[in-house]
Amino acid sequence: MTQTPTADDPTVAIDPMRTGWSANQPRLAPAQVSSADFGQLFSTAVDGQVYAQPLVIGSTVLVATENNHVYGIHAVTGAILWSTSLGPAWPASAIGCGDLVPNLGVSATPVYDPSSGRAYLTAKVDDGPDANHPHWYLHSLDVATGDETPGWPVTIQGSPANNPGNTFNPFTAMQRPGLLLLDDEVFAGFGSHCDKGPYVGYVVGVKTATGALRMWATQNASSNEMTGIWMGGGGLVSDGPGRIHLATGNGVSPAPGPGSRPPGHLAESVVRLSSAGQLAAVDFFSPSNADQLDQNDQDLGSGGPVALPSPPFGTAAHPKVLVQIGKDGRVFLLDRDDLGGRGQGPGGSDQALSVAGPFRGIWGHPAVWGGDGGFLYVPENDGHLRALKFGLDGAGAPVLVDAGSSGAGIGHYPGSPLVTSDGTTSGSALVWVVCPGGADGVDAQLRAYDAVPAGGVLTLRWSAPIGTAVKFSKVAVGAGRVYVGTRDGHLLAFGSPSQAALTGTPVDFGQVAVGATGSATATVTATRAVTVTAITTTAPFSATPPALPAALNTADTLAVPVGFAPTGPGGATATLTFAVTTNGIAGTVGLDLHGTGTQPGFAASPPSLDFGELPTRSAMTTGVTITNTGTGTETIAGTTPPSPPFTAVGLPADGSTLAPGASLAVSATYAPTVPSPAGGDSSQFVVTGADGHSVTVPLTGTAVVGAPHLTISPTTLDFGEVPVGGSLGETFDIGNTGNVVLTITKAAPPTAPFTAPAPIAEGQQLGAGQVIHQAVVFAPTATGPASGHFLLTGNDGQGMQTVSFTGAGVTSGSVPVPSTDGWTFNGTATLAGGDIVLTEAINGQTASALCDLAVPSANLHARFTAVIGGGSGADGLAFVLLDAAQETPHSLGFGGGGLGYSGLRGLAVTLDTSRNANDPSANFVGLATGGQGDALGYAATATDVADLRTGTHAVDVRVTGGRVQVTVDGRPAIDATVTVPAAVLVGFTGATGGLDDNHRVQAVSIDF
Repeated sequence: MTQTPTADDPTVAIDPMRTGWSANQPRLAPAQVSSADFGQLFSTAVDGQVYAQPLVIGSTVLVATENNHVYGIHAVTGAILWSTSLGPAWPASAIGCGDLVPNLGVSATPVYDPSSGRAYLTAKVDDGPDANHPHWYLHSLDVATGDETPGWPVTIQGSPANNPGNTFNPFTAMQRPGLLLLDDEVFAGFGSHCDKGPYVGYVVGVKTATGALRMWATQNASSNEMTGIWMGGGGLVSDGPGRIHLATGNGVSPAPGPGSRPPGHLAESVVRLSSAGQLAAVDFFSPSNADQLDQNDQDLGSGGPVALPSPPFGTAAHPKVLVQIGKDGRVFLLDRDDLGGRGQGPGGSDQALSVAGPFRGIWGHPAVWGGDGGFLYVPENDGHLRALKFGLDGAGAPVLVDAGSSGAGIGHYPGSPLVTSDGTTSGSALVWVVCPGGADGVDAQLRAYDAVPAGGVLTLRWSAPIGTAVKFSKVAVGAGRVYVGTRDGHLLAFGSPSQAALTGTPVDFGQVAVGATGSATATVTATRAVTVTAITTTAPFSATPPALPAALNTADTLAVPVGFAPTGPGGATATLTFAVTTNGIAGTVGLDLHGTGTQPGFAASPPSLDFGELPTRSAMTTGVTITNTGTGTETIAGTTPPSPPFTAVGLPADGSTLAPGASLAVSATYAPTVPSPAGGDSSQFVVTGADGHSVTVPLTGTAVVGAPHLTISPTTLDFGEVPVGGSLGETFDIGNTGNVVLTITKAAPPTAPFTAPAPIAEGQQLGAGQVIHQAVVFAPTATGPASGHFLLTGNDGQGMQTVSFTGAGVTSGSVPVPSTDGWTFNGTATLAGGDIVLTEAINGQTASALCDLAVPSANLHARFTAVIGGGSGADGLAFVLLDAAQETPHSLGFGGGGLGYSGLRGLAVTLDTSRNANDPSANFVGLATGGQGDALGYAATATDVADLRTGTHAVDVRVTGGRVQVTVDGRPAIDATVTVPAAVLVGFTGATGGLDDNHRVQAVSIDF
């Protein structure tokens, strides 16, 4: 009997509870990750974008792409063990959704079944009669070979039991959430592409033994309205047999009512399904303002729910807790057995265990660290990685308190984090997250942060570039290696290439009083012959190295006395760094140090709360952790609450006690109803002990009257006629004409032939009066009319707004005559009447005038009249054919002998009147292929031309394939074959240097 491989990372976010916590990774200890030899191990190219999280199964990494290719890749070497195709990928242009382009195939994270050695994954396949009739399939692949299970794949089709009149629509359906394997059944959640209808959300279950399929819909027959399940790529959650939790997006929300009686329409909700017997909803939670969330496109379901493990999360009264965060940034802590319904709290409020925020919204899901009392890591979109600490308030209720955040932002559409650790050992955990450099994922980094904030900041331990990231990227881990898939089609692996030259156990000093010094010994063992040349650490730790250098053979040990002298209460970490030489190669090896400083009294983390600027009649809640930093029990003698508009919940009762090192959480809310006075609102709350120790937490905030307002101008763009193979760019403005911050909650760019090279990101914030100029390009690939749109929603209550695009592809036509509408004038270029004035007879001028329309070069014909003279004689002008793929209408090259063209990509027909390097004379026509500084490189030149500085000169340029023919004043000058860019930006450049002339172009006519 063949044994199936075990898996380090068999499903999205490690486990069915979606904790994102891999607790058996001792080789990813912080000191090892910060060692010199930790880095990229391999980069394996695959066919297509990798949106689905890779799975790590034994020695194989399973990778699936949007081009419907699946790979088994060796986890250590990066070699491709096998690959298979699931069929042709589906073109996103078929539905006009630019969220994920150009193709869709496998978007959801697969799931591995260790009992069979098979992985299950969904794929959208373009195998119908046309692109409007694709199919969704669930595949079952042998992880060892890539072979499909006989009788599979299973076609996703049919109708849900709770909405039998609704037939599954594979055209609009999108399967983004990670798959769940539960009770020998694979479950998949469905939403739609860019909210394109008609659609509802579905949960589809397929039995692994028989392929039998069943289905449940988020809306019953009384409302077939939206309510997709997408969750930023997070997975369907299960905390036990027959139990599934999920979150939904926009649609018809449930009416106020208890969670135990779910209605038939469940938008903006966390839902618990029972999969035992009939697939049915048995509990739900929906925020009291769900209808406003829907209006503003602030999906509760942009984030995936996470079931928090107990211990450390939960209480005796609420042992099973779940966290849910959506686009509006509120953090809901819910009871998984009693989610709370809608409007069941006091006065119709939310019946949640606690609510924090709003912070920035998320498009993904948080990760969990079960050590150090319990932390949650939230990947804020266009914000920071935020650490929330679990705690109990003075009444014993569970809360999540803002404990700190990353010092740097983590970008647009950051990845969902992953935590690695050695069990729950303090100081062993790291938080891994993919941080894009822009909305399109470019210049992304993989970062690792220390898990416990120091002074309110998550310390960046390590980072590395990964190229271009996908949206909502998810990291995978296995056997001390970290894996990430990229938008440019690669699987990257990071780790240490071999066992470290020295190994040892981290040193924990335990509790040490502030002002005292704790002592310990760090012992390391050599794994091979090594020489230790230096040993260092950082305050408040110290080291007393033995005599160095110390030469060690295999299994030799080295003992190093170390000290810990805390200067303040709380935990501290550092690395004991060994500089080593192995086989003549220098490097470093680290060992983690950890200790806790104690001091009688209390400490607050964070020490103060600033709520920033809020509109009146809104509210924000966040928390503070109060810790007994001494070694004896503190008895609470009294508390002083804050004054309005601040309130505090969870202050400890008089006479209650707080054990040494124990904490309690206080939730503070700022809810202004009127504008703040000059300087803002301020107050404080105080906790005082019986021995006189106390802690004061200042609270500040500023309230303003106002609202955001999304303004788009214009709302229609007509690109006119654009040649097939060419392109034209236009812009529209996205602005906030309100007086408080606006958040873009939906941004769905167009699909081909319209594209947005750098689309505004969901979660982008605009201050009052701020404007973003959004570029859109029309690049037709076929003749005839075309249309597209950009969908935008803000949190201002207006709902979705549409910017519409029209244009037509043509095979031939004319470039617009020079004008300020359709041409771009750079440097000293201006328009006088219909003439292009490049330079005047003034030294040191450089100019370019370029048509905004990119045109095909294959049959281009240009005619114009050049006028040069009136100065001391330099340098000339050029008709340019710039590579549209590499240049823009704003391009301007080097002046002087470079004629404003040197340094640009493409060709130039030059009329040169000053001799520089490579020039045959001071009066010639040339065909330049590039240049650097004053020196141009020529494919051909002609000196037998009239004096270019006298009179006017008629120039005719024809491009036929790669052949360029130039006549001047009716006489042939150039006939050369060169490589011509397929699509070009046409126009003119000119320059003067130490000498000068007027350079003017008249009667421009350009056909293609």
